Amino acid sequence: MMLTLFLATAHLQTGDSLTLRAALERARAARGQVRATAAVVAAARAGVRVAGTVPNPVLSYGYTDDPPRQHVTLDQSLDWLLTRGSDQRAAQSEVSRSLADSAQAAADLAAEVRSAFYGALAAQEVERVSMAQARLADSLVTIADRRLASGDIAPLERDQMVLEARRAGTRLSLAREVREVAGTRLARAMGSASPSESFALAGSLDNGLDSLLAVSEAGQGWEMASPLVQAAVADSAGAAARAESAGRARAPLPSIVGGADWDNPGGPAGPLAVIGVSIPLPLWQHGSGALAAARADAARAAAQVSEARLESASRVAEARSRLWGAAERGRTARDSLLPLARTLSERATTAYKAGETGIIPLLEALRAERDVAAETIDDLLSFQEARAEWRRTRGEAE
Repeated sequence: MMLTLFLATAHLQTGDSLTLRAALERARAARGQVRATAAVVAAARAGVRVAGTVPNPVLSYGYTDDPPRQHVTLDQSLDWLLTRGSDQRAAQSEVSRSLADSAQAAADLAAEVRSAFYGALAAQEVERVSMAQARLADSLVTIADRRLASGDIAPLERDQMVLEARRAGTRLSLAREVREVAGTRLARAMGSASPSESFALAGSLDNGLDSLLAVSEAGQGWEMASPLVQAAVADSAGAAARAESAGRARAPLPSIVGGADWDNPGGPAGPLAVIGVSIPLPLWQHGSGALAAARADAARAAAQVSEARLESASRVAEARSRLWGAAERGRTARDSLLPLARTLSERATTAYKAGETGIIPLLEALRAERDVAAETIDDLLSFQEARAEWRRTRGEAE
């Protein structure tokens, strides 16, 4: 009577209603972080092309007073032949890292939108419940006025009902405020240009509650494929490739030099060919410092992979426990507590209207129903937030 079936009601109002899927699509289209992560991935892929680029030769020209007076040389370095493969692997690891970061950013955005959507839906339900309570309290005041006029109750009892009605009006005002704030948060999560934009939400707070998979089984193995672990593995592969490149770079690979000399009065009429090589001499340093630093960085990155796996496994296990507990509390509140509180409230209201009971049992029943309704909404919202965190921890954006 006081409470509508808010748990499974789609809020269809005039015009199009906003579903969770539509909210996620709007956020992906409007939020800047989506474009930012895409740009990071594009930059990493460009880095692979840069790492595989062959360096341009160096063209030199010179003029002297002694014959032959003009000289031109072309110097092509070959040291890139040693490091090109490892440099490309290091660059490819940056692509893998950026893709993992992009996946986590998408999961974070989806979790933010989910939390905001169900928060707004819960606030909307609280407002509807508060409105129903306020209307019922007003109708009971009317009944109390009639009973007072007929001498069935004392003025004190009627005043208690008036107080309850006014408190219900205050709660309704607070519920409207909370609903507006929640709507602003949802608009922000979707990247709406108008923070005060209002939405007709379509959904239910117990969505997914009955079809929840056995998360104790669903979570197995996900901690090893989470974006956190993928990023750590990519960092380790990149550091190992850079260490390999630093080791290969120590070899003194020569550069090829070719050119010509001409303008030699009294000498040969044609140009004279110049062919040679230039070899770096490792006299002052052998690259051992850079190699040691690269190897140390590779060892650190490899050690962080195991830490990332431990952290990911811990996060998944914690999220799974919270999701399972929230689902159990949500089902208990929805299926047991709320129907019982509603039945008691209806019986007390019927008895009061018939003059079979006083104001105290009625107020106690109304307050019990109000508290249980609020707790049910909170429990179901906690379930949706735990569900969003569960998906975010596993890197799921859908």
